[in-house]
Amino acid sequence: MDNDSAARRRRGFRALIPDHVWAMLVQHGVRRHHSAGESLLRQGSPGGWVLLCLAGRSKVVYAEPDGREVLLAVRGPGDVLGEFSSRDGLPRSATVQAIEPGITSTLPDQRFAELATRLGITENVSAYVMGKMRESASHTWQLAYRTTAARLAELFGMFIDAAGPDHPHPNTIAMSQEELASALGLVRSAITPVLADWKAAGVIATSRGRIQVLDLARLRRLAVSSTGQNEPFSSDNLGRTARRGTGRSTDDSRRHERPRQAHRDSRR
Repeated sequence: MDNDSAARRRRGFRALIPDHVWAMLVQHGVRRHHSAGESLLRQGSPGGWVLLCLAGRSKVVYAEPDGREVLLAVRGPGDVLGEFSSRDGLPRSATVQAIEPGITSTLPDQRFAELATRLGITENVSAYVMGKMRESASHTWQLAYRTTAARLAELFGMFIDAAGPDHPHPNTIAMSQEELASALGLVRSAITPVLADWKAAGVIATSRGRIQVLDLARLRRLAVSSTGQNEPFSSDNLGRTARRGTGRSTDDSRRHERPRQAHRDSRR
């Protein structure tokens, strides 16, 4: 394997440590296969272990007691799940649910901490956690200020990036339109015209319960050009109506949002 191929294989926490160290962590854990839709970690449950993601994508979701929820992040091969609870001892702050079949390696909290110390990667763990917190801040801004089209384009990018280079179909997102809308704190009718425009433009293909991204670069350009910019709206242009494909003007799009509490940080 050449260096370029090796580099493409690394993402998440795995990208921060040598390959042999990642392999050693995996070796000390218990491998487990899971199916699509299975909850790997549950919000509010006690911690006690971390998961090393070896294959398959998962979504990190925060839910209110009344059932309202919002997607915080998408994780995939090379990521560590549940390390926040292992550090502060508090209950899980979000649910991690598999989007597709996958494989994880489970390590008890104490064993993970011992290995991190012995292998000299405690600073790498801290850097990885800080990276997630920075990612959370960016995602919060996206939800608050970007148009529907820009938010949806960013979400598709998150799914594709999390797939990793060994995924057989990284551009296929196994989620329904209702699930995608819910992930953004919106109702389905807010994203339907955006998806219709993208399908007509040939950048996505849709089927029951899944979407295939055919051209992510062009899709992102369409998301920008649909409003003329991809920046937060100022007080001067809040009332302007964007052309069809953005999901509505900023004022109007708020009427399509699901009522939700302040966005929580992506603690998985």
